[in-house]
Amino acid sequence: MDDIRIVLGSLRYKTATDTNLSIPTPLVQNTKNLEEFDRSIDVNLVQIFDDERQKSTTFRPVCKFQVLFNNSYTGATNYEPLENNLYYINETALTLKQCGASLNSVQWEGFPQYDEFDFIRSDYNVSGYTVPIPSTATPPLQPMVHVDFVARSASTYNWNHFVSYPYKNIDKVMNYYDGTNPLTPSLVWNAVDGIPFFVKIDDSTGASIANGITPNPLLEGGNPIIRFKCPVKHGLLESEFVKIKLSSGYVNTFQVFSFGDGLPGTDEYIFNIFNIGYSASIFIDGDTGTFKRIINYENPNDTTSKYYVIQHKIITDVNDAVLVNAGFEKNIFGTKKKFESPVYTPNNVKRVSIKENAQSYTLSFNKDIDVSELRDNQKRPISELYITTIWKGYFGLTFGSVDNNGNDVGLKQGFDFNLSPVDNLFNTPQPWWEGNNVESNFVDSNNNPYPIGYYNTPYGTVNGAPIDFTYLKSLKSGDTINGNFCEWNDYEQKERVISEMYHKFTFNSDLFDMSLMDDNNNQLGYYYKPNRRMKIRGFSDYIETGSINSMAGVPDYSYFSTTYNSFIWRDLYTYGFNDGLGNGVDYPFLNGKHYPYENFIFRIIPEGTNYIESNLNNYATLYGAAQPTKDNCE
Repeated sequence: MDDIRIVLGSLRYKTATDTNLSIPTPLVQNTKNLEEFDRSIDVNLVQIFDDERQKSTTFRPVCKFQVLFNNSYTGATNYEPLENNLYYINETALTLKQCGASLNSVQWEGFPQYDEFDFIRSDYNVSGYTVPIPSTATPPLQPMVHVDFVARSASTYNWNHFVSYPYKNIDKVMNYYDGTNPLTPSLVWNAVDGIPFFVKIDDSTGASIANGITPNPLLEGGNPIIRFKCPVKHGLLESEFVKIKLSSGYVNTFQVFSFGDGLPGTDEYIFNIFNIGYSASIFIDGDTGTFKRIINYENPNDTTSKYYVIQHKIITDVNDAVLVNAGFEKNIFGTKKKFESPVYTPNNVKRVSIKENAQSYTLSFNKDIDVSELRDNQKRPISELYITTIWKGYFGLTFGSVDNNGNDVGLKQGFDFNLSPVDNLFNTPQPWWEGNNVESNFVDSNNNPYPIGYYNTPYGTVNGAPIDFTYLKSLKSGDTINGNFCEWNDYEQKERVISEMYHKFTFNSDLFDMSLMDDNNNQLGYYYKPNRRMKIRGFSDYIETGSINSMAGVPDYSYFSTTYNSFIWRDLYTYGFNDGLGNGVDYPFLNGKHYPYENFIFRIIPEGTNYIESNLNNYATLYGAAQPTKDNCE
């Protein structure tokens, strides 16, 4: 504006006239005062994104479930809503039997349909079962229905889903049955005592002892050895040490000499020590005990492993979970269904029965999971969340029994070494699962069983009283549940899962009679694994050490070794980094939240089905089942 000169119109030339002029003044500044310390900054979007990602402690877990279920148990019932909705067997004989029988005197037989076990129930329109039958009486009576189905509860009737994290370490009494005595546990120990074993010092067997055959000492490569058989993987390496405690109270430390007994699959379950001529009063064939792993004999304080059961704390509620079908995805086993002719049903209604299905599901949560204030069972920043799935069984087909003290028997819990049936008989569960065994109850942090809920329906009675339909009341945020049996070593700063936790549910015998297949105190049932790990942060593959004289960079979760007078820890990798060894994570990050994702296979396991790899090896170890058949070609 400084070089603009305004001249009156009549002064421009002789005949010019005066005019009104206006000059637009734009509000544009093309200069600024330069202030001291002011600088130009280049904005790096990649760096800003990574900074936000590393600072965020908020997660929205997402996972996909593929449900694998073998519908294995048949039973009989004359409870009308269930009777009209079985996957029938022997229907021709039952139809003939019902022709000359009185009403409700014939118990129809079959499998419970798949909806009784599905993640999302779809039987929302079954008259008398999930849809009320209106009363025709005057005045109207209570509508006839088992459960008045609510569509929004379809995903919570059978199962409840939560997010949990490893909260602390606890002790727990454990039992193992090897089949030698189906009613008495072969091993009883506390988790904190370590891993149990059987002692073997010679080649004697039950048959050889009965026949008076003199046993020979165990040899390996000409060297005398003492053998220790474990029901779980021992986790030992060559040249490591074991601190052994025998049932007599004898305690000592020995170096591991070798592994296995020559049979395939036994190296991980059997370890041997060199027998230098120990007194026969110390090591007795068939004796039992426990051991703890020691990495360095000269430094037992830092290198002796600790043993415990993890306790998980739940941090979401039932309604925080969002479960939907995973599109059109099915598992490879397909659907097993059949047409039920009206001639061969108790209510003369035609329908399609589904025994097994193949649907996959996607689970997410509508709640932000902030882990900034959480520490795991080793007092470290949270590196793992768990997707926890609990059987609820609201339709009342399960539970229903009581123990000798009149207390309700609800959900049961045990470890994978408790899954194998005693004596290899698939209709004999281990006594660990008996209703009277309080150690196998599904309990809270105070060791009290989680409560059972009840309701009655207009249908059916038992001994003149209404049937009690029982279900597990839903857990809530802040509740705790038990997890895996684990080993931790301060020197390695690493946790190893020894045996995974499993739950078991059984049938309500007042509703579904399994007859000779069912012992009311130790019923057949289904097992499932409740906790599935979702990694949200990775610890480094290397060990860091720090001097007590230089605390800079030492994290607050480090372990202090009094032997070396130094700190020991593993670094936490940043989000997005992976070292190529499986350590580290790289999940999507959006709107200030991490979205970890995992694919899970959810198995509902019937009695005697060996899905568990450790069980298969365990049979190899304890029963010799893995010994190969040899012919002249081998």
